[in-house]
Amino acid sequence: MSTLGNIRKRSTLLLLVIGVAMLAFILGDFMQSTRSGRGGGFFVGEVAGEEISIQIFEERMQKGIENWKNSNQNATLTQSVMSQIRNSIWDEYIKELLMNMEYEELGIDVDSEELFELFQGNNVYPEISKIEIFQDPATKQFDRARMIQYMKGLDNDQTGEAREQWLGFEEYISNLRKNDKYRLLVEQGMYVSSVEAQLYFNQGNENISFEYVPISFNHIADSLVTVSESEIEYYYEGHLSEYQQDESRNVDYVVFTVTPSTKDEEDTKNNLANLTKTFAANTDFEVFVRRNSDNTNAIFNFTKEEGILDTNATSLFASEKGTVVGPYLFSEGVYRVSKLADVQYRPDSVEARHMLIAPDENKNLDSTNALVESIKEEIESGKDFADLAQKYSIDKTSALKGGDLGWFKEGAMVAEFNEVCFTATKGDLTIVQSQFGVHLIQVTKKSRNVKKVKIAYIDRVVEPSSETYHEYYTQAARFAGVLLNTDTTTFDDLVATENLVKRNEEKVSPSKQNISGLENSRGLIKWMRNANVGEVSEVFEFGNNYVVATLTKVNSEGDISLEDVSVEIEAKVRKQKKGKMIIDEINSETYNTIAELASTMRSQVQQATKASFLSSQIQNLGNEPELVGLICASEKDKISQPIVGNNAVFVAKVLSKNEARTTGDFTQQQVQISQALKQSASVAAYNAVKENAGVVDNRNDFY
Repeated sequence: MSTLGNIRKRSTLLLLVIGVAMLAFILGDFMQSTRSGRGGGFFVGEVAGEEISIQIFEERMQKGIENWKNSNQNATLTQSVMSQIRNSIWDEYIKELLMNMEYEELGIDVDSEELFELFQGNNVYPEISKIEIFQDPATKQFDRARMIQYMKGLDNDQTGEAREQWLGFEEYISNLRKNDKYRLLVEQGMYVSSVEAQLYFNQGNENISFEYVPISFNHIADSLVTVSESEIEYYYEGHLSEYQQDESRNVDYVVFTVTPSTKDEEDTKNNLANLTKTFAANTDFEVFVRRNSDNTNAIFNFTKEEGILDTNATSLFASEKGTVVGPYLFSEGVYRVSKLADVQYRPDSVEARHMLIAPDENKNLDSTNALVESIKEEIESGKDFADLAQKYSIDKTSALKGGDLGWFKEGAMVAEFNEVCFTATKGDLTIVQSQFGVHLIQVTKKSRNVKKVKIAYIDRVVEPSSETYHEYYTQAARFAGVLLNTDTTTFDDLVATENLVKRNEEKVSPSKQNISGLENSRGLIKWMRNANVGEVSEVFEFGNNYVVATLTKVNSEGDISLEDVSVEIEAKVRKQKKGKMIIDEINSETYNTIAELASTMRSQVQQATKASFLSSQIQNLGNEPELVGLICASEKDKISQPIVGNNAVFVAKVLSKNEARTTGDFTQQQVQISQALKQSASVAAYNAVKENAGVVDNRNDFY
């Protein structure tokens, strides 16, 4: 069991396996479970006619969440992270189903003999040889004996858990091998002819320099160009493939944001005032503050009078120990009481040096402390602090200077480190632990002692009361009720009457997690999916916001309506017509040089270099594929015909270009193209399989 744990811990590949992606071997029976109909009649999707049970998908989700938590123990599992996990598991599951179908159809498999060779043969699978527990400690090479010893140890597994995990690992390696075979099969279908290689070489070697005249579309005033509805419709029908959309919806909504009332503020202030007597009498002020303050960052540092940031507490510097001031408004929405907790005379600043030792994956805290103690003893016996700091300290910045930190004032270091430096005797060696590791500290110099005070703070954030929440909910419910109980008042009318701010979100896809500005608002998006246009929602609660919404439009999957894109198309048609008018004007002019044309058309001659057919980008112009095609097809020193580009109408003249090679060795280009094709071939093949598989994603019905 512990050995298998080491496999998971030390193999980079297996770390990926137990991460968010959740590769197939973790839940090896899911394929069979799905095919046997397990999971009831609720299906989260369908692939190649095979329904995917929500129960099975949820099992994978729970395992994925568990593994994410194990790998991110100090992180918060947010809605966004949940969505990422869900998408990763879905993509991996779909790929697993589709690829297993492909393997079966193509006859790709790994039999028991081949699997034995992968684990114990003369050429073990590379990912297995990388696992540390199967390597010789001295040579770091794969040791077959260690593999066999581990596998024999599985017979002693009483729970069966280790054996089950090992079988899953074998299945994982088998799937990797199948994928290798599939990839090689696809790659072998890639072929690049010598003619393709020659063309590729010449296109990349063109290196065209040219001059051109750009005539802006503004050369023709908008008022001189009329665009009819029939022209817009004709363009739309001819470019319908460019105007496609996924399913989405538009929504209008109003937000009632709950904010504390005047009474909430007074109650907060009064509650804090009731603590002042107890606060003044309490000697364990740190515990008292932690229990009663809303701000967890209330760390107590000694400070000089001029260093107190809270100006309301400056009077405490001359007060008696135990004095409390407040409550007072410290910042917007925060009330504070402050107590003079202690008065001390401490150095104004100190000079110190240290070395920092932090536990690594093979060193626990006890052994780290033991190491620091031994270093301390070496220094006390005469060893040089600076030499040992350079040898042991992981704080490399100070280690280069023998651990020297220079002079620093109170509060410049973390609390534990600070306390040692400002209370220790000069020359003493002190060990202290901080968030960074274990420090060995020596104070080398101290300035004169000055009066310093420790101020303890209790902060209370003004929060809305339950009565305030109820008041805002009532407002939202009344707004929704008016719309639900009348046919004469519209959403917009009521927004105007109530002097509210209407917000809107367009093209909200069913899979979107949140409406902009509304945290955890997935519930509203799910409501939108089943609502009718004009329907008013219930009152949603998202954090401190109550929301009422109305569905304004359903954007069905497929063609975008002409109405939605007519303005855009009108601009494009106007541009086309301007381009034709400019070309007609150019063709009506007589000019012998490109400079004469530029003068006639009130433009300037410009130059560009390093153009080639392999790139549609033109120096200082950006994306201009029409212009690239024009110059690649033009003869040297010949003025071209005008052409309409993205940003202007162009006339060009090629100044120089490399001559195309018709003979020679183009083997290098064949290899380059072939490698590029092979790198993308398996991905492209999978995408084609997925596109043809009829994948149905119903996750939005459940999440």
